[in-house]
Amino acid sequence: MTLVIFASVIFITPMLILNHQRNASIILEDNARMVAQEKYIEYYKTKDGTIKLDTDIMNGMETTISALSLSSQIEQPGMKNIDMLSESEVTDKKIKYVANYEAILPFSVFGLNGLSQQIVASRRAWIGEKGNRWMEDNGNSDDNADETVFVSTKDSDVYHSTMSCTYITHDIKMTSGAAILNLRTKFGGRFSPCASCRPNTRLSTVYYTSGARSYHSTPTCKTLSSYIQPMKKSEAVAAGKHACVRCS
Repeated sequence: MTLVIFASVIFITPMLILNHQRNASIILEDNARMVAQEKYIEYYKTKDGTIKLDTDIMNGMETTISALSLSSQIEQPGMKNIDMLSESEVTDKKIKYVANYEAILPFSVFGLNGLSQQIVASRRAWIGEKGNRWMEDNGNSDDNADETVFVSTKDSDVYHSTMSCTYITHDIKMTSGAAILNLRTKFGGRFSPCASCRPNTRLSTVYYTSGARSYHSTPTCKTLSSYIQPMKKSEAVAAGKHACVRCS
């Protein structure tokens, strides 16, 4: 029975240590996230001129107060000598909480009564664009402007400033199958049946566009429509496309 109890303690101890780390890590991460969000308020107030305290003094006070408060929050049975002052750091750019402590062992192992452990939680003060940016330039800076253009998913190296550009839109017309034989394309040739939808001259209605060479049995034929998708102008330029001479 003694061996069973001893073996159980051996297996349970690592799990208890991991559980302590998990619980403490959750508390540190939550606090780091909260302080990171509050840092924007400090930034905004600094821009407004209402914060007068020296930044270094402010950061030092924050680090000390946070460390003392969190030390008591993360303390659990089986943890001792919790130190959060040595390596923790709270500045206007980053928040880093480092908790060093000893995990108490249920019995001495080779003279050791505990294992040194460390938990780290880190956050940037804010992520992404500069804070308060909409107050400074009202979000209308020319640098931020990137208009939407339109490109064809077919092989094309041109982008268009409007969907109504005649190069990418089709004015679909209707006529009878018999009448299509007498019509001419804008290139002077006869209309030929589409190889995809396979129309014939016996149909009462066929579809065509003045800028194409084929006629179709249905207006939804995939070869009748241009496949157009919106894209940021910067992306189109980066992809090697140039402006349409007609609509740009």
